[in-house]
Amino acid sequence: MNDIVKKLNKLKIEDLIWVIYFFIAAFAILSNYYEKKYIIYKDKNAYKKEKTINVSIFFIAFFIYLYFVLNITDDLSNMEKNFSNSEYKNTFLKLIASLLFLIGGAIFLLQEINGSEPNDIGFI
Repeated sequence: MNDIVKKLNKLKIEDLIWVIYFFIAAFAILSNYYEKKYIIYKDKNAYKKEKTINVSIFFIAFFIYLYFVLNITDDLSNMEKNFSNSEYKNTFLKLIASLLFLIGGAIFLLQEINGSEPNDIGFI
């Protein structure tokens, strides 16, 4: 029974994370609006707003990715280490994917913080 409660609590947190992703998407659209405003009018204030929004988005995303890494690490620590067990192997693969997201999120966050070139457009 305790396992069911634990899984339900994790799903409750994941529901909250999906709501946060909704707001991240809305703020990303707002960030693009300010970026367009900067490109068209060379409005430095719009550039500062766009930069602040992007840093905030990547900061929040970094902690979401960190949550998933810690959550999956906890799951793995409660399992017998056996790669012939498909559940363990799949959980381990989820850990690798989560670590890659965490690393990618950290790189994007650092790039956004350190990038001072207003000519950089969007993610790429």
